[in-house]
Amino acid sequence: MEDLRYFAEMASELNNAEIQAWKRAGKRVIGTVCSNIPEELIYAAGILPIRLRAPRLQDTSSADSLLHRINCSYTRSVLELLLRGELGFLDGIVTTNTCDHMLRLAGELQAEARMPFIHYFSMYHALGKAADEWFVLEMEKLKGSLEQAFSMKISDDDVRRAIFVYNRTRRLMGQLNEFRKADPPPLSGTEYFQIVLAGMSTPREQFNDRLEALLPLIQSRRAGGAVQSRLMVVGGGCDAPEFIEFIERKGARIVTDGLCFGMRHYSGTIDENDANPLHAIALRYTNRAACPAIINGFPQSYGILSKLIREWGVQGVICARLKFCDHWAGARKLLAEELRKDGLPLLDLEREYSTTSSGQMSTRIQAFLEMLKSQA
Repeated sequence: MEDLRYFAEMASELNNAEIQAWKRAGKRVIGTVCSNIPEELIYAAGILPIRLRAPRLQDTSSADSLLHRINCSYTRSVLELLLRGELGFLDGIVTTNTCDHMLRLAGELQAEARMPFIHYFSMYHALGKAADEWFVLEMEKLKGSLEQAFSMKISDDDVRRAIFVYNRTRRLMGQLNEFRKADPPPLSGTEYFQIVLAGMSTPREQFNDRLEALLPLIQSRRAGGAVQSRLMVVGGGCDAPEFIEFIERKGARIVTDGLCFGMRHYSGTIDENDANPLHAIALRYTNRAACPAIINGFPQSYGILSKLIREWGVQGVICARLKFCDHWAGARKLLAEELRKDGLPLLDLEREYSTTSSGQMSTRIQAFLEMLKSQA
């Protein structure tokens, strides 16, 4: 579909044509390293937040000299881009401490980045009222840092306008996801992830307009025959449509996910009528499927994932976790135990950030799909 080509092109490059045009207009761009960093507050400052990725990067030798290889390959890839000068278009970066690897990355970015703005957003690690309060305090710090660094003021009305824009995105993405319940879905998982990544990498109002125009075309699209297996993908640092395509070429369809580079990034809306917009933002972030770094977050996460599994007709789950990611290793075990109770199989795939295919993964995915077929 010609209309989908735009999203594929925007997803294929970090510094894509839309960001270059935004910069030529004299506007600023800030990179973020985690879906827990509140984009709305950055956007309220008139700055475009983009989620940092490293499409097609294969070598991290420069970063490996600063970050040991037991740190996950996503953190090393982001640092590699910085050391190569490929993040020079950014006006700043917001880091966080999702895990020890991210904390190490935050330190290296602080030391190595030569940018007008580097801010450390401290993440909560347990759900509850204290987490909501913590999140608001961290947003107030971020707001003050943005105002000081760029000589501006961010009003509550600015924040509310940003909330409206981002809520529109989430509602549109929700409509797109509803289409994926069909059998067969009118768009592939690969196409969906290209749209997801384009939304993280382009000016938000423009993305919203293009997505709204795309939805009726997707809805009227004629899909092929029923797919053999309907799958969910979960895991961390999974932002390669090529990896999703690698799975789908074997006859499966990724119909939903629990990825921070996916549905989790777009799930939930913010109360636009809350008198305290920062409090409203905090509640949206803490009520999503929780990151495995949240020590008491699994029950909330599994409640959300199990609803997706039922409503999207999922027949199997693939956990695509990064090598050395301890949090997702633990979450995978908890997830496998719960899925076993529900009679749903899980395939555990440990991968590197840049790995989109391999002979070993191909064999294991094919065997997993054959098992699902035999149980149908």
